[in-house]
Amino acid sequence: MNAFVDTPPSHDTVLRLRGLRAGYGAVEVLRDVDLDVAHGEIVTIIGVNGSGKSTLLKTISGVVKPWEGVIELKGENLVGLGVEQVVARGVVQVPEGRQLFGPLTVQENLELGSYSRRGKRGRPAADKMEEVFELFPRLQERRLQHAATLSGGEQQMLAVGRALMAEPRVLLLDEPSMGLAPLVVKEIFRTLRELNERGLTLLLVEQDARIALSLAHRGLVMERGRIVMEDGAASLLAADIQSIYFGHGGGRTDVTEDGHEKYPVVREGD
Repeated sequence: MNAFVDTPPSHDTVLRLRGLRAGYGAVEVLRDVDLDVAHGEIVTIIGVNGSGKSTLLKTISGVVKPWEGVIELKGENLVGLGVEQVVARGVVQVPEGRQLFGPLTVQENLELGSYSRRGKRGRPAADKMEEVFELFPRLQERRLQHAATLSGGEQQMLAVGRALMAEPRVLLLDEPSMGLAPLVVKEIFRTLRELNERGLTLLLVEQDARIALSLAHRGLVMERGRIVMEDGAASLLAADIQSIYFGHGGGRTDVTEDGHEKYPVVREGD
């Protein structure tokens, strides 16, 4: 089987963020985020809803424009680039909710995933599609089926496969387990581990902290738009996840005692 990424894992930084600030309108969501992701690493970001996790991925991928800061891919600044330009450089996101083209077939969705990389590396789309089908045999069985008629698990497989068609250097995943049965989640996460073993770098946002940390090498905790904790995934997994999520003083830090939001939060999938 041909590998999607043919370079061996290393400790070289592939993705670097410094002083990243972003938001929606006048509402600041990300506050001075610093982050390094090494080549061949799986990093997961966990935190309560509204902490800024999804906004961070959208900012890296160019969907949300940063207010300040640096986003570098192997030393190249991505700030100011459009989404297609970011994808062409190798940062590809699997969005929350899949966002497939429902009326199109599985094959047509995969072909669209290859569009922005056409001519960049010279690999035919058909070759990449066969690799996707080897990873997800059910997609091959349903290649002429409309995406809207697939099960939730099959749609998530298709969303991952579509991203792989762009030959990512860094794959961003936003809540890949959302709405899926446990057995399907395990299957998808096994595939993500296999991709990482081939050398693909993953940055993962996931509400299910335990399954995310079981996959990752390193975990980061976000709180009110900042990264407030970082450790090896095994260490975080062994810690009290409840206390990690709900603050170091016991109880949520982003709500008042009567349950109302203490800080303005924009919930665009986050």
